[in-house]
Amino acid sequence: MSRFYVSHRFVGLSLAVVIAGCTVGTQSFAEPPAALATLAGPLLPKEPFQSEASYQLYNTLVAEMLIRQGKIKQAAQHYVLAVGQSKDKALAKRATEIAIQAGEPVLAKAALDQWASLEPDTVEVHQYRVLLNAQLGNYDTAVEDAVWVRDYIEKKEGHGFEYVVSLLALDAGPANAYEVIKRYATKVENTPKVQLVMATFALSANKTDAVLEGTEAVQKTGDGAQKEEAARLRAKALLSMERVSEALNTLEPYAKSTKNQELKLEYGRMLIMADRREDAQPIYKQLYAEQPENADILYTLGLLYLEQEEFTFAEPLMKKLLEIPERKYEANYFMAQIYEGQKRTDEALKAYDEALNGDFARDAIGRKSALLYKEKGLPAAEAWLDGLLEKATIPEQKVATLMAKGQLFHDAAEYQKAIDTFNKAEEFGSKKRDILYARSLSYDRMGNVEQAEKDLREVVRLDPKDADALNALGYMLVVSTTRYQDAYDLIKQALELRPDSPAVMDSIGWVTFKKGDAKGAEEWLRKAYAKMPDPEIGAHLVEVLAVNGKLEEARKLYKEMIAKYPNDKQLADVKQRVADLADKTN
Repeated sequence: MSRFYVSHRFVGLSLAVVIAGCTVGTQSFAEPPAALATLAGPLLPKEPFQSEASYQLYNTLVAEMLIRQGKIKQAAQHYVLAVGQSKDKALAKRATEIAIQAGEPVLAKAALDQWASLEPDTVEVHQYRVLLNAQLGNYDTAVEDAVWVRDYIEKKEGHGFEYVVSLLALDAGPANAYEVIKRYATKVENTPKVQLVMATFALSANKTDAVLEGTEAVQKTGDGAQKEEAARLRAKALLSMERVSEALNTLEPYAKSTKNQELKLEYGRMLIMADRREDAQPIYKQLYAEQPENADILYTLGLLYLEQEEFTFAEPLMKKLLEIPERKYEANYFMAQIYEGQKRTDEALKAYDEALNGDFARDAIGRKSALLYKEKGLPAAEAWLDGLLEKATIPEQKVATLMAKGQLFHDAAEYQKAIDTFNKAEEFGSKKRDILYARSLSYDRMGNVEQAEKDLREVVRLDPKDADALNALGYMLVVSTTRYQDAYDLIKQALELRPDSPAVMDSIGWVTFKKGDAKGAEEWLRKAYAKMPDPEIGAHLVEVLAVNGKLEEARKLYKEMIAKYPNDKQLADVKQRVADLADKTN
């Protein structure tokens, strides 16, 4: 579908056309239109014009000259001056189009009003009236013209309402489009089809309450396809409100039975956001079977396999992604992780090098330096990073390299060197949040809780909804101080932001335990461990189970964890505490 029923282009007028189009009107050319009163003054000569024709010609030529110079706003002013009350339809149309292109709806309306007086019953005029009145907030008037356009297109081609919707979507802006359709629903027709359009515009305009209201109505009265689309829109609105569980519950009944791949894809994305990776995997496997060339599906399914360390399944997908030129850098980054997981170190290092020019450059630097440290020692990793630092030409590259170097020192337990390196990164002024966060962890490991807390509180000040920082700060206070209530308040905030995060569940469970509620702690830690059975959460759960008198279950869980993580310090520490508890019980 073309942008307008009668197509048009913004092209320059030849001198012959300009001259031919200049007709003498009745308006005094000494008075510019009122629409220009609040705008910058046009370029008018000092001497008065001898005729309206010369006035019109002058402004038209100046406008075209300004267009060629890229000065569209000034050109629009001159075109509107040229129009006045001219009887030239082409000139009025041209002035309207240029003013719209310039983003000057008031000017455009001045030209359009004159055009409309000359051609009142053309579809183009009514289309422009819909758009301009929507932009100016004259929504009721916009509806009247929208109905006119709808009926005209319906007679010519059919799908008149859909045409109006596409017109609004292209040029009116989501908030204005929503207001026009809302009034259309009130005055003209309020069908499930209209409600869905209104909900779509409301979602784009971030009017989530309106989305929920509209989709609820459609789910009561719409047909199967309409109910499905309403569920999709409703779920997206809930997701934007960070009500992830509700969004999933809304979409799940439809996702299981639908043939709509876009809806399935939405559902898969939501499952990932809710940390339900295992549930997302079969959805993406099905989508991949149906769309094997879809790069986004390839990418996501490959990552899901990679997260589960199913390298054999991940590798062919990422290799396929390598064949897409615009995706090669990210594909190399994840291929490197696959090779790393398969102990193919040389191939991993090479793949990380191939990823250094893409969007994952920073991550690739960090992972390669960590791999070098693991395989060849700290000096080798440090030397490679120093070489990168010498070659870095922009601050972002320097920061990325210094951050990786600081993390290297942190992992090597050289915490003061890590802090010094993070301080150097801070000098370049970018990625402040990441620098503060990383430095706080090094301060914490050094036992400087005061400075660690200062850095993390600055992160929270910069973004009060940073769940990671809130959780880290709260957990640090649990582990390193006895300020359990302060810690609980911070972690509770993180939990409200990330209710499905196993890391946050673990933190809330551990602070609950420290506050003396072992039974409440057990509930949280079981949930966390079910989602993410890592050694830290496992160690917490083992200790809480033992305190609650569930020694056999605690010992069984400990054996399972120590078999997977034989060198984990936290598991080693908790073993003695559980043994002490057993002795006391006996």
